[in-house]
Amino acid sequence: MKVNFPNDMDNLKTIIQQKLGREITQIVLKGKGDCNYAYYVKTEDGEKYIVKQERERKETEDQNDLVVEGNLLQKLYATNLSITVPKVIFVSENPKLYGYEYIEGDLMREVWSSLSEDERIDICHSLGRFHAEIGKNFTKEMCEVSGIDMNSSLDPHPQVGKDYKMLISDPNVPVEFNNLVKEAKKIYDSTTDKAVFQFIHNDGHHENVIIKDKKISGVIDFGDSEYGETAKEFSRYIRDYPDYFQYIVSMYEQVSGNMLSYERLVSNALVSGFIDIVQNYWKGGEDRVKAEEAIAKYKRLIHKK
Repeated sequence: MKVNFPNDMDNLKTIIQQKLGREITQIVLKGKGDCNYAYYVKTEDGEKYIVKQERERKETEDQNDLVVEGNLLQKLYATNLSITVPKVIFVSENPKLYGYEYIEGDLMREVWSSLSEDERIDICHSLGRFHAEIGKNFTKEMCEVSGIDMNSSLDPHPQVGKDYKMLISDPNVPVEFNNLVKEAKKIYDSTTDKAVFQFIHNDGHHENVIIKDKKISGVIDFGDSEYGETAKEFSRYIRDYPDYFQYIVSMYEQVSGNMLSYERLVSNALVSGFIDIVQNYWKGGEDRVKAEEAIAKYKRLIHKK
């Protein structure tokens, strides 16, 4: 049965009720991603869920469709991680959707500024432990069986490479910006021997980490998960929390037993996020100031100053 939003809302509600075995008292569109809709669902007995439904017309493609993602989460949940992942209640192939128990809390980006230094470091340590655990608990063989993407590439994402080539030849990009990203690309290309592969979330950032009572209550959104290089796993943490990412990495290394290349992590973060920095610069105003601050921060990180 094909279900489209919003015309088939009654149809969707009926399907979810059948899957949950409970009467729904509230269903609200909570988020609209490039590939999926996310609904907040509440049932007559007070239970709360999130249901992800595949969009008929997608703006981009996740690496894993919802059936693969839902089944993956069921297996991952069973490994008893130190941080919970969504507890999937049902997976549907037709229409493609899955539902999981609602994780209480707020997005990490919304609460970060209210946390103390010790609380921030504690959260970073928890994230490092989590990323180590999923790599240890979910083996390469399990990844293959689960049908997730197996990515052995040592190169940046194809779109990242395309953006890089375009921007370094664009006269509207400041010379200082381009010189630094060229240096980062050279470092990245020279450290392939230090790459570490494992199962990765591959979309770890402050909108996929849920905080409650100043602790992590869950990590969500595994649509881009893959067996791939860990440098990608820490890219957004470096971008969003440049003064704290090393707490994540150090705990990851301690728990996983893998030693990561600081230079490779930082250079990858700059190369992969360079398009966003440049676009902010072009916007002008406060966005330009943020772009200049980001470049200055990367310069210090790359040169360890």
